[in-house]
Amino acid sequence: MSRTRLAVLFGGMSSEHEVSLRSARSVLDAIDRERFEVLPIGIARDGTWRLGSADPNEDQDLADVVAAGTVLPDIRSLKPELVFPVLHGPNGEDGTIQGLLETYRLPYVGSGVTASSTCMDKAVQKHLITASAPDIAQVPWLGLDARTLSDAAVRNEAAQRIEEELGYPCFTKPANLGSSVGVCKCTNRRELEAALSEASTFDTKLVVETGVNAREIELAVLGDGGSNTTVSSPGEIILPPNTWYDYETKYVNDVATYAIPADIAPGLAERLQRDAKRAFAAMGCSGLARIDFLLDRDTGVAYLNELNTMPGFTSISMYPKLMEHAGVAYPALVSRLCDLALARHTERAGLRVDR
Repeated sequence: MSRTRLAVLFGGMSSEHEVSLRSARSVLDAIDRERFEVLPIGIARDGTWRLGSADPNEDQDLADVVAAGTVLPDIRSLKPELVFPVLHGPNGEDGTIQGLLETYRLPYVGSGVTASSTCMDKAVQKHLITASAPDIAQVPWLGLDARTLSDAAVRNEAAQRIEEELGYPCFTKPANLGSSVGVCKCTNRRELEAALSEASTFDTKLVVETGVNAREIELAVLGDGGSNTTVSSPGEIILPPNTWYDYETKYVNDVATYAIPADIAPGLAERLQRDAKRAFAAMGCSGLARIDFLLDRDTGVAYLNELNTMPGFTSISMYPKLMEHAGVAYPALVSRLCDLALARHTERAGLRVDR
């Protein structure tokens, strides 16, 4: 039986480039090589695509593939039958790569163009959840146009509004990033102004949220949104006191531990599973997503934080850990995602393109 030609994309033009390399390494190690012929493709920060070796026995460093692999002008020259874009952040997880692959009529793992782009944009995501599932709580927030903040009067007005409507502590975020890149916790005006400036270096659109004394609760979703969709039990990311889940905590300091399942009441766990699946469907996601909640320690309210359409796949990432607890081991998870991608492509290929 011939193997399916599977192109795995990694790297990318994003501040989450290094995380993508780590995720892709784990994915490549887990792929069923008897079923798939793997084509590793690294995308450099300048947008250059490079091809690595298809030999599964060759121990290749993915950073080397990105830097020195064979330049690939057009992925179609490889005749891939399926694409797994293990890309995080802008220019990969935000609908851009998905749009390219749609144009090329190539099946790919994960959500389509609209769900990818709207889940990446935290402000748009919040608006859509409010419109489609208003009973799912979200923390108070404000959206800002970073391009206007260079004006001192506008910046001062924005800071006053944040203080009056959100208060301290609050969190500033680029609207279109993940892995907590560019996110800052602010406890006073000086920190707020510095944080807005920092976030503005990553995106022209910013989100500011009220800080809550929260437990980090995450759920993994696998499926097409239908009855066969798997929603994991909630898991909790446990941090040392006075620590929040920033980039260094996630990927550098390695101080976080996990509780899977989370120590929460069964009724709450079931509600979070229902809300996770509802949010997945409301945003039009497919294949996979990690749904993050903030569980307020003081009030018990569970706030939907965000949906991640291509969550981390590293050896320490929550999504594969949650799915493993749900009974889907890592290699089976990768195969299942490929099956879902092929099924979705077949379904969409049957749609009419004429009148």
